[in-house]
Amino acid sequence: MFCTNCGKEVADGAMFCTSCGAKLAQEPVAQPAAEQPVTAPAQEAPQAAPNTAPVSVPATADKKFNPVIVVVAVAAVLVIALILLLSGGGGGGYKDYKDLVKAYYEAVNKEDVNAMIKLFDKDAQKDLRKDESDIKEALEDIKDDLVDEYGKSWLKDLEIGKRQSAGKGTYRVSIEIDGDFYGYLYIKKDNKDRYYIDEENFDY
Repeated sequence: MFCTNCGKEVADGAMFCTSCGAKLAQEPVAQPAAEQPVTAPAQEAPQAAPNTAPVSVPATADKKFNPVIVVVAVAAVLVIALILLLSGGGGGGYKDYKDLVKAYYEAVNKEDVNAMIKLFDKDAQKDLRKDESDIKEALEDIKDDLVDEYGKSWLKDLEIGKRQSAGKGTYRVSIEIDGDFYGYLYIKKDNKDRYYIDEENFDY
């Protein structure tokens, strides 16, 4: 350091100048700056890992009773029953006599006793059930005669003619096969305008 009075160099920390004796001003010793505590950067809180566990889906409840399906099903059954009622069959007669005649010869061709009996009214059916074996033989004989005379395709060549009155509520229908007259089939009509085979003219 140097004397501020005479400019001579003096030792550091001297109170007076060794050359002129002047009192030396003490320079403040620089204090090292206090170290500031280092603040660690704030760490972000770890984010919770997304929940990857499988989510349980509740079991689907049993299908509930659907009344609409039931209504549709019942309606379908009624429609079928109505169609059968209007078209005939099943022992309930026929609205169209030609359908009755066709069913008669189809029963002959199949030798189907049960189908044949159903072509009669309910009263006649009771009596015919007692003679099923005789009716079976009659159907076999009729079919054999038809096959011998017209061949196995006789049913396809069968033509149903017009009905002709044969008495009160009774009619005869002319039948032709392959253009030839075969005979008459006798039918009857009840008070509900439904046709049946006439048991009075049914020989077996």
